[in-house]
Amino acid sequence: MPVTEMDADLRLIEALRRRRGADRAAAFSSRYLPLLDDELRRAVGGLGAELGGVEGAVSRAVGVGGSGGRRWRPLLTFAAARACGGDPAEAMGVAAAVEVTHTASLVLDDLPCMDDDETRRGLPATHRLVGPAGAILVAIGLLGRAGELLAASPREGAELCAEWGRCFGLRGMAGGQAADLAGWRTGATRRLLREKTTALSSFAVTAGARAAGADAGSREALAAFGRALGWAYQLADDAQDEEQDAAAGRRCPSRAPRRHAARLLRLAEERLARTSGLVPEGAELLSAFARSIVPLPAAEHAA
Repeated sequence: MPVTEMDADLRLIEALRRRRGADRAAAFSSRYLPLLDDELRRAVGGLGAELGGVEGAVSRAVGVGGSGGRRWRPLLTFAAARACGGDPAEAMGVAAAVEVTHTASLVLDDLPCMDDDETRRGLPATHRLVGPAGAILVAIGLLGRAGELLAASPREGAELCAEWGRCFGLRGMAGGQAADLAGWRTGATRRLLREKTTALSSFAVTAGARAAGADAGSREALAAFGRALGWAYQLADDAQDEEQDAAAGRRCPSRAPRRHAARLLRLAEERLARTSGLVPEGAELLSAFARSIVPLPAAEHAA
């Protein structure tokens, strides 16, 4: 089908819109990530101070002062607060709780009884520093701290804690990990398996919305956006792993995960576009972050 002049103009407009969103997202990240790092330093400072190396293991796991990863989940929290008409700075404690929860999940994932990873972000995994039992206690301590941070929110602290409990519990991340370990891949257990990845990305945006005082309709729409984004991220990440295996001659890669990830990303953006009442700048930030989060080639994004 030939590309008309109008099609070309529309594509140019869309490309310019996405570039503007990417620029705004970069500026937004530059502003709020240093503030988040300060909040995380305060949040975990002193945890395990009486327990020898545990305090250092906690700070290293969270990545205070560097090696903290992309921190895209708390950035979603800030952007969601902005999209719902709030001040992202008022969601600082909530965003820190999201990142601390993510860190706890990584500490548990790296355990010998789970994924048995020796390193995390180029550094020794927590269980290599304080042993498996110490790593479990670090993760539990971090989860406890996340609950404290959410409860201290000036708006909807109890509701945030309840939603967070579902996010991390047996109907969420913990249940999804259990399904993964058991090898369940069908029916309701397959849906539960997805919660391992999607629960926290969904909570990250709804927590920001709650911190901004958003209504139930906006929170529900943003939760759907977060779930679709979380699963797109997982599928695209799986596709990268397949390509690495193929490069090593272990197996042939499939394009299906990338195609599915691209479709889910479009679905997430469509749900965002259909959500009424959002501040345009905040919605644009969420869309830009979604495209930076999902590791797809530029051609897949453009499609």
